[in-house]
Amino acid sequence: MSTVDSQDPTQDPSEDPTQAPSPINPTSASLLGFLYWRPMSGGEIVSAVEASVGHFWNVTRSQIYRELQALAVNGLVELGEVGPRRRAPYAITDRGRESFLAWLEIDPGPDVIRSPFLLKFFFGALLSEETLRRFVSTVRPRHEEALEYYRNLLPAIVRSDPAPAHVVRFAIIFEEGILSWLDAIPWGKLAAEDIDPEDPEPDKPKLEPEQREPEPDPS
Repeated sequence: MSTVDSQDPTQDPSEDPTQAPSPINPTSASLLGFLYWRPMSGGEIVSAVEASVGHFWNVTRSQIYRELQALAVNGLVELGEVGPRRRAPYAITDRGRESFLAWLEIDPGPDVIRSPFLLKFFFGALLSEETLRRFVSTVRPRHEEALEYYRNLLPAIVRSDPAPAHVVRFAIIFEEGILSWLDAIPWGKLAAEDIDPEDPEPDKPKLEPEQREPEPDPS
């Protein structure tokens, strides 16, 4: 399926050189971003995605190749000659650069979180504590491993790639937050009937001075 929604894939992209940059979806844009600096084979792009943006933008190997094919059909990349190991490099075209830079300027949409663990935990009152603890024991090592990876990665790229490095700082804070949240799970009090009415209300937010309701005028 083409990822360039508004363009007829049967049209020769070179017929109208004055047309506006072709609209592209975020996944296609990310591939153009990797090709912006140098040609890469499909396998090299897959490896680059998995080692970087794949940590926060989920994309499969098959999807990458479908997007590359669509980009080639629409004249945003060109496929070079087959080289060693039967690899053919993709190179970004001038129209591809224009489309990528135009996409970069568009305001990003809202972030979307899809977590199978959080979805199940939301209904945790219907699960036994043993099951929930098993879920936690499965999830925790993944985040511990990710946190170690990001902490080791940051000093290696902080000077050569400042923008990606700051994304890694976000990843470190995110993973630390997840682990802290796991540590703070109120075991034994995950169902309404487990809550002691005499217990103080948990996690009541503290309002800043400007957020507090004004006190009534005594007059």
